[in-house]
Amino acid sequence: MLRSRITYANVVSTLALFLALGGSAYAVSKITGADVRDRSLTSRDFKSNSANGRVVKEQSLGAVPRAQNSARLAGQPATRFLVSCPAGTITASDVCVEVQARPPASYRTAAFDCSSIDSNERIGRRLPTHQELMLALAQPEIMLAPGGELTGEVYPSGTPGKVDVLSVTEENGSVAIGHDDGSNAKSYRCVADPMN
Repeated sequence: MLRSRITYANVVSTLALFLALGGSAYAVSKITGADVRDRSLTSRDFKSNSANGRVVKEQSLGAVPRAQNSARLAGQPATRFLVSCPAGTITASDVCVEVQARPPASYRTAAFDCSSIDSNERIGRRLPTHQELMLALAQPEIMLAPGGELTGEVYPSGTPGKVDVLSVTEENGSVAIGHDDGSNAKSYRCVADPMN
C-alpha cells in the first residue's frame, strides 16, 4: 500500500525539503560578516534588543530627533539654571556666606538686617548656624571678627521676653552664650541659600 502512494511528485518534494533544510543549516554555519554587504541589514534582520553597547559604538549615534532641544530648558540654556551666590558672598557649607563681617549689633538687630537683604530678588538672608559659621571660617577668605560673631542659634533666657544667643569666640570653635541686649553686641555675617 505504501508503494502505491510513492509517486514522482512525492519523492521530488521530499528531496527538495531535505535540500532546503540542509542548505539553510549550511548557510547559517558558513555565512560571516564578510558575506554581508555594508548597510544591507535592516532592523527586521535583528532580534529585538540584540544590538547593545558592545556591538554599537554609542558615540556614533546622533541625537534622538525629539531630544535635540534637550540641552535647553524652556528655551533657556542649561547654564542659566546653575546655582549662584550673590555678590560679596562665597559658597561654604552649601550656603552663600558674606566674606566681610558686619559691625557689632544685638541679635535682634542682626537678624532683622539679614532678613531685609535681597528680599526683593530672593528670600532674605539669615544668621548662620554654628556649623555653617565654623565651615565658613575654614575658607581662607573668611576671618573671624575680633570679639567673635553671632550665630542664629538662640536659647530661652531667664529674663522674660529675652533670649540667650550662641556666638563663636575663637576660630578653633570656642563659643559663648550671652543675653540679647545692647551690652552683648557682636559682629555678624549673613548667609543666603544659593539661587539660580
